[in-house]
Amino acid sequence: MEKQKKRWKLKAPNTTALLMLVIVMVALLTYIVPAGQYERVMDDKTGRELIVADSFSYTESSPVGPGGILASVFNGIVGAAEIIAFVLIVGGVFGVVVKSGAINAALAKLIKRLHGRESLFIVIAMTAFAIGGATFGMAEETLPFVAIVLAATIAMGYDRIVAVSIVVVGVYAGYSAGPLNPFNVGIAQGIAGLPLFSGIGLRTILMVGGLIIAIHHTLRYAKKVKLNPKTSLLANETTEVETDLTLLDSLTMTKRHKWIMAVLGLSLVALVFGVLKYGWYLGEISALMLLMGIIVGLIAFNGSFNQFTDEFMKGAAEMTAAALIIGLSRAILVVMAEGQIIDTFVYAVSVPLGSLNSVFAAWGMYISQGLINFVIPSSTGQAAVVMPIMSSISDVIGINRQIAVQAFQSGDGYWNMITPTHPVLMAALGIAAVPFGKWIRFAGPLVLKWTIWTMIILAIGVWINWGPF
Repeated sequence: MEKQKKRWKLKAPNTTALLMLVIVMVALLTYIVPAGQYERVMDDKTGRELIVADSFSYTESSPVGPGGILASVFNGIVGAAEIIAFVLIVGGVFGVVVKSGAINAALAKLIKRLHGRESLFIVIAMTAFAIGGATFGMAEETLPFVAIVLAATIAMGYDRIVAVSIVVVGVYAGYSAGPLNPFNVGIAQGIAGLPLFSGIGLRTILMVGGLIIAIHHTLRYAKKVKLNPKTSLLANETTEVETDLTLLDSLTMTKRHKWIMAVLGLSLVALVFGVLKYGWYLGEISALMLLMGIIVGLIAFNGSFNQFTDEFMKGAAEMTAAALIIGLSRAILVVMAEGQIIDTFVYAVSVPLGSLNSVFAAWGMYISQGLINFVIPSSTGQAAVVMPIMSSISDVIGINRQIAVQAFQSGDGYWNMITPTHPVLMAALGIAAVPFGKWIRFAGPLVLKWTIWTMIILAIGVWINWGPF
């Protein structure tokens, strides 16, 4: 009897494996791509370093060997230490907030109050998630709410795609344009040398428009499914998911939950005030988040500081993978810097973009960022890699860095809805048992609508010389 031969199946690499492969590939490129550099000067008015546009010249090659590749991971983590520390602290704080059950209870109360007014529930819930994404940078933290919303939407006569859209599309409608999102615009502006959360006016317009588009897209699909369940994209799916329809009844809004929601609201006000009035950055925002977490923890856990620290550590531990991805992403830049090929890439990309009209160049930056998102789905990881390059490109081709930041932010956030490597989306689809192929049929047209809206905003940004620089 012949032994059956094992069939090897080619599996797509996960995000961590992909980043490690990219580090090796970039190191190999240091042997192939000529080293080069631009001259740089300090701008006395803004205190930022600028590239001299026509000063590019090739230099002596400095290829990165195996030792440099291995050391780049450590150096990348060290280089991104400030961002990693921020992610771990905020992750720990939101672990405490989620464990308190206050948001779950508030969501359940909203669902009960809006019984029979399902469309209004979709509007309010998506708006609330969008505000969370736009201000605190909520993303992974929304996953615990998928099960609650799933139970509600099934009871309302909708399908599972509507549940995922309310939570995930809702949060990314805010996250992708978030005027106060520290994880993408905050970090990107810091790297680009821009004042923190500058350009808030046009970003708010982008967010409101993007949210309206998302709500309309979801409502249109939800109403169609309710009128005729056969029109659901999941109508022929045999896979079902068990939903606990009694889940909503078991969640009640206590006085303690109300105090916690009040703390969250006051913290949001303090965040906006501190950023706009005093120019807070990651250190100050982390301190505010930690204070909020301590107060929430003491309220939720009957004053037990031990339980607060336990939940804080669990929340921070869940962000370890994200923190390492940020370090690996920065390692790519470390290798490029050691091999002196960053400016060579800037020069290569800026030549074709520089020949375009400024509006088309801004659109090209947005599209390229959306494509990069398939390789590096982490917002902070992408910022660490692309913003030093994109801000330099914007200097060379004569586009304000604020445009480059927005091209990054929108290309990262909006395109997350069609990125199969994005952990938040894939986790939400897994919870709701929604096949990725079916989801694409729903989300693809939405991303196209968002893209058209983003291009309009980027064009306006170019025309008004959106700045400060």
